[in-house]
Amino acid sequence: MPKLLTWREDWSLHIEALDRDHRALIDLFADICIRFCPEASSGRCGDANALMDALTYLGESMREHFRREEDFMRGFDYEGIGEHQSEHALLMAEFTAMLREWRAEGMQVFDGLAQGLVRDWLLAHILGADRSFAEAYSRLCGREDDADYQRTMSVYQSSYRTSLVRR
Repeated sequence: MPKLLTWREDWSLHIEALDRDHRALIDLFADICIRFCPEASSGRCGDANALMDALTYLGESMREHFRREEDFMRGFDYEGIGEHQSEHALLMAEFTAMLREWRAEGMQVFDGLAQGLVRDWLLAHILGADRSFAEAYSRLCGREDDADYQRTMSVYQSSYRTSLVRR
């Protein structure tokens, strides 16, 4: 069986809505690994269309997450949003290129090499530039590991959740 990627609390941005997105993306990736790994039964792997559909869904879920993340950054006037948006565009272009190549090859099984590429792509996002805006957000909230931190985070996150509901 594949070595599954699972959420680690030290990856948390301490921004509930975005951490929830990240956990869901990792869970979706793990599901794809299980369903289409070489060890899966013939009824669960070997279908190129189903595999490409699952990977496309992962990419679209990531694109939606990027949109929510950018909305969040705009909500607190993050000065690095332009650079972060560029990174999002680059990550999506990389993923699209991988899918295009795999589709052309007729990939039917999500083997260890392909899993590693997607895992690294996903973690590049979660462990990369997201740290910068999360740190800026924490500074804005005045986080000094004091008792007011949780209340401040709740206020900002609540307003972010409210903006998501209005869509």
